This record gives sequence, C-alpha cells and structure tokens, in this order.
Amino acid sequence: MKRVLVVSVEPPWPAQHGGRIRTARVAEALGRHLDVLVTFPDHGERQLDAPVATAPLPWSPPSAVRTRASGRPHLGGHYLVPVADSLLALCDEFRPDAVYWSHSYLAAWAPPSARPVPQVVEFANIESRRLQTLVTSAHGWQRMARRAEATKAAFWEPRVAARAALCVALSQPDVDVLRGWARDVVLVPNGVDLQPYTPSPADGYALALASYDYEPNVLALRALVRDTWPLVRAALPTARLVVAGRRSEALSQEFAGTPGVTVLGTLDDVADAYAGAALTVAPATTGGGSQLKLTESMSRGRSVVMSPFAAQGLPSAVRGADAYWVADEPRAFADAVVDGLRDRSARQAREHAAWRRCAALGWPQAVGELVTAISTLAEGKVAS
Repeated sequence: MKRVLVVSVEPPWPAQHGGRIRTARVAEALGRHLDVLVTFPDHGERQLDAPVATAPLPWSPPSAVRTRASGRPHLGGHYLVPVADSLLALCDEFRPDAVYWSHSYLAAWAPPSARPVPQVVEFANIESRRLQTLVTSAHGWQRMARRAEATKAAFWEPRVAARAALCVALSQPDVDVLRGWARDVVLVPNGVDLQPYTPSPADGYALALASYDYEPNVLALRALVRDTWPLVRAALPTARLVVAGRRSEALSQEFAGTPGVTVLGTLDDVADAYAGAALTVAPATTGGGSQLKLTESMSRGRSVVMSPFAAQGLPSAVRGADAYWVADEPRAFADAVVDGLRDRSARQAREHAAWRRCAALGWPQAVGELVTAISTLAEGKVAS
C-alpha cells in the first residue's frame, strides 16, 4: 500500500474546530485507500486513540528572530523549525510516497532533502491576500510585521505552488489564483458530517460559533455586537445572541453588560448550542476565504446570516440556493437576523433547503478527487 505522510500544524484529533476538522477528515478519507501517517508539532490537546496513525514531534516555541528575518513565512517557521530534524528522521523511517502539507506556510519550510518525494500542498487560504486583510486592523510594530509577512507571502507563495506536484484549493476563487502558479490544482471544498435534520426551535437564538483565538473572528463579533446587535434588539427586544467556541470565554467580561448577549465559552460538544439556535451568524470581513462553520451549520439544519466576504467561500453545492442570507452593512445584517428570528416558517424552509444541499458535501465525496490524485502521484513515485 502506498504511504502518505500528512504534516499538520497541530494534532487533528480531537476534531473540535475548523482547522482540526478539515485535516482530520482529509486524513481519514486518505486512510481508507492509502497507508497514512499524520505528524505534527506536539502542542495542544491530543487524542491518544486517533483513527489514523500519528507521530507527534517534540516541540517548544522557538525564538521569532530567525523566522521574522527569513524570507519564508514566520508562522511556518514557528511550527517547523523546532521539529525539522525529527521530521527528517521520520521521513527516513516511514519512506512516504507523497507528503501532504496541511498549510502552504508549512510547505515553505520543507527540508530540501524531502522535496524529491511528491509534495501535495493544501492552500487553506491564499496567504498573501489573507495577510493583507489583517494589516489595517493592526497598529504600530504589529502592522509593520503583518505588512512584512504579506510582502514575503507574495514571494514565497507562488514558488511553493510551482514546486508542488499537486496544489489543493478550498474554493473556486483560490483555484483561479493557483492555476496561474501551479502545474496541477484540485478543488477540495470543505465537506460536512451530515446530521439528521431537526427544525430550529420557535424561540431559538442567533448563534455566533467560531474560534475566538483567531483575530478576524473577534473583530467581526465586536463589530456585530457594537453596530448590528442594537438594531436587532430595537426591532425585536426578545432577541438573543449566544457566543460560543474556542476561547470565547475571554470575551465574557467584555459583553457582560450587553442586553441579550450570552457567552458560553469553549464547548466540548457543539450539538446543544446548535439545537437551541434559530440561525447562525458569520459576520467576518477579513481573514481566510473559506469558512468551515458555514457548511457545518447548514449540515446541522441551521441557516446562516453571512457577510459577502464569508459568502465568497461557499462551495458550489450550496451557492445560489435560497438557503441563507447575505448582508453587508449593519442595517441590512440586522434586518436579515430579525427576519430569520421572526419568521419561523420561512427560516425553516431555508434551513431545510441548505441541509438538503449538504447531502452532496459529505467528506468522502469532497475528498474523492484528491484521493485519486494522490494515489496517482504515489504510484508514479514508486514506478520511477
């Protein structure tokens, strides 16, 4: 059986949030057809009985001097510099037929001796664009650092894509960019773990579920609570906004005095949070271009009020359906939330339409073309 080494930034299991879920599901799908080993810097929570074999690498935070001064991405160096020797030793032992990098900024630090093996690089985002959206929200040295990283990405990112045997994109706009840089590009949208459909409750709340250790999510939530939520409450005084997700507890004190807003904090299981929701909100206007939480919400039978920025990353299976709301400025966003909370029958028609569309987005279907492409690469490597 052909061997594939998956290199991630963190343990994929337990798969409790967007980045982990995607890496976990891709590795699981590959593991049904190939001999897969997942390796990562050993930090954060790690599930010991993972469904795919893992090889954690000893890691401690490095000095930022080397990675900031390098022409390669600081974030990739942060994770890979401390484990470079261990990663090479693992490659010598496992002898992969292909290496799958879960993020392009990791592949930018791939050891030269590992490059003869076919490299598959997932572009979770187009980093040069993502980083540029983060510049304006920073100040002082942080703004300069982000601008420098965006400038570096414009250099290293096309080169990583050109060097890869296969590039993986999450959305069609990213495919269009990568095809200008790379030999071979495959579209692998975010899949879903489809749940049984249960209609949203009549008295449900608006749910803001996200990873709040990611700045674009925090900034978007603050803007929502500051500019949009008062408009929602003025039109519908009983409206409730529930904030949940990784590190959301850090925002509890900030929103403690805001009428109708409750912060649940980090959740081990998000099922109950979705069960009580009438709809979910995705207000981000900066950051990455494909948000797993959109299809996750729809696959659980909850429609989404989203920004145009968030909507750019919708997979084609749901794009264009009357299954969600897209709204830009605060008044339009507030009106969409109010309409969704008030009109139960119209809301449930949308959420059910979204849920039906998600039937075509199961992870095995989403990853099927990727499995075929990697199997072909691995076969070619063995033959050569």
